[in-house]
Amino acid sequence: MGVSKQQEARQAEVARNDEALLRAARRVFSRDGEHASVNAIAEAAGVGVGTLYRRYNGKAALYERLLILSNQQWIAATRAAADHPDPWQGLQDLIVQSVEYGQGTLAPLRKLTSVPAQSVELVAAADRDFTTLVDRAHECGGLRRDVTATDIVLLIEQLGRSPLVEQIQELGDDALDTQARAARRRLIVIALDGLAAVQRADLPGSPPSPRLLTTRWKRLTARGPGAGHVRASRADVL
Repeated sequence: MGVSKQQEARQAEVARNDEALLRAARRVFSRDGEHASVNAIAEAAGVGVGTLYRRYNGKAALYERLLILSNQQWIAATRAAADHPDPWQGLQDLIVQSVEYGQGTLAPLRKLTSVPAQSVELVAAADRDFTTLVDRAHECGGLRRDVTATDIVLLIEQLGRSPLVEQIQELGDDALDTQARAARRRLIVIALDGLAAVQRADLPGSPPSPRLLTTRWKRLTARGPGAGHVRASRADVL
């Protein structure tokens, strides 16, 4: 028996809600850490708390699902990089993909749950492949000799946790969102150039606009006398 149009529509709605919940959970976890609430996640996703609980029994379950997806991204990116004929290019591709995915945003929340058992061996194998890839990138002369696998993982974690894109997304400005993504890619290339044995990469695009720094602070309003005044720059709040 085939699936009715009504069932198809319902399945599509469930899939959209699930995707929205996962995106929102990653954003709220990144912002609020272990203090993230299911109410904040549901609000950020644009769904009711009941919708969240029909899919997940709490924030720990949401976190575990995000952890599984992050592990899957890492495993896939590592395999693709290991298969690249140029180890240094493969490593660069892995770094770009992992930073833009947001690897590292979940690390501070590990106390919420443990790595799912089904992922442990796969992740361990990916980590070994990653270490081998770093060694090969050294051997081919692409990666500077004093950079270790741990250095690169920490770099991915720090760049992946940058709140720039997520903060700009909340403003609903598509043009600025495009600028933010381009600025993040530019920073990744700056970092990659620092990893290279020979610095030779040209920075992509134009220098980032100062608005990427100042616009985020415009949502902060003063309290007390003169309340309602919109802060125009980051300097006003530092």
